[in-house]
Amino acid sequence: MAVGTLATADAILKDIYRGPVIEQINYKTYMLDMIERDSDSVDASGRRAIIPVESAGNESPTSMPDAGTLATPQIDLEQDAIVAIKYHDGGVSLSDALIKQATGNNAGAFVNKLSRSTKKLADSMRKNLNRQVFGVGASGLMATLTSSPSSATTFTVDSTQFLRVGMVIDVLQISNGASDTGSTGRTITAINRTTKTITVDSAMSSTTTTDGVFKEGAYGNEMEVGLRNAAATGRTLHGINSATAGNEFWNASVRAQAGAVAGESAFELLADDVGANGQGEVEVFLTTRGIRRRLADTYQSTKRFNDARAVEIHGGYTAIFVNEIPVVIDDDVPKGWAFALQKDAFLWAQIQDPDWLVDPKTGLAWHLAMGSTLGKRKAAWEAWMVWYAALACIAPNRIGALSGAADETA
Repeated sequence: MAVGTLATADAILKDIYRGPVIEQINYKTYMLDMIERDSDSVDASGRRAIIPVESAGNESPTSMPDAGTLATPQIDLEQDAIVAIKYHDGGVSLSDALIKQATGNNAGAFVNKLSRSTKKLADSMRKNLNRQVFGVGASGLMATLTSSPSSATTFTVDSTQFLRVGMVIDVLQISNGASDTGSTGRTITAINRTTKTITVDSAMSSTTTTDGVFKEGAYGNEMEVGLRNAAATGRTLHGINSATAGNEFWNASVRAQAGAVAGESAFELLADDVGANGQGEVEVFLTTRGIRRRLADTYQSTKRFNDARAVEIHGGYTAIFVNEIPVVIDDDVPKGWAFALQKDAFLWAQIQDPDWLVDPKTGLAWHLAMGSTLGKRKAAWEAWMVWYAALACIAPNRIGALSGAADETA
């Protein structure tokens, strides 16, 4: 006797797709959100913004005896901080058939693919800029090689924190951006975050452990700020070299933790440094999950917040407090770092809000994709989103950093 089974009835059984799409990627951008919301902004229609900053005050006031000699006159001094506008872009490509099947009504798909893909591109662009905000400056270094592949598709790095499957990367000399044989335009196909092994789509050769991983084409083109560059000493930022005698005003406050747990006193000392060094007081600490957890673990069990809402801040983020200063996590803070910030130490300079790159003649953003043969086209549409902007740190002495604190593996 024949028995009906799932296999015999396969042709009449349905596949049930239940939307919406379940999000998997972390798109949170606390720092970028805070800057846009709370810091000054300027429309920069040229190639750069020039911000005058005070470099020295009038230090002539003194005290004298009756009928004594008056103080030698002085004058306060300024210098120009030069903020170069940076050009950020991202693209999306959809086949014509996909757009027609997955837009409009829900008969062909439970999500409008055109709308979803354009939104996800915008989210990814914001996430990339949030990473740059915590970076080392214009070079855009995301990781350093710890092994040298020779005609291989795998290599190891010191940190996978900022690397994602699907990223197109260049592996270049960290010092000058020079490329080794076959080391550019590689797509990450797998990441082993335990062994820190990166797999790419085709073999690379002649790389060395003096090489680093960068976004494709981004070397030297990312934003100069870079909190790891801004919250530092003895470096050049916006054209002002704080290592030059007389330019110490341009230094931030830095405390090295040398692998120690950053407890409450470390945050308090950094806040005092920033408060004494610059105008105003620290408004927020930004750090990693591991550093914040270790900070919380140092608190005595008798410490309590009477009002549970005291730990809720804008945008659904939560915080603990050090002397009434919120300690907030941002997942793009590099492992081992905590930053003490005043919001008015920053300026957001941009030519315009993020927008689509449009044809100046037609005003259209979507274009037929080019075929592999010159003059031929594909039945696919492409569009690019651009954001011409840069973050400026116009008062580095109002920010600070704890570096090398005990944390999780990156």
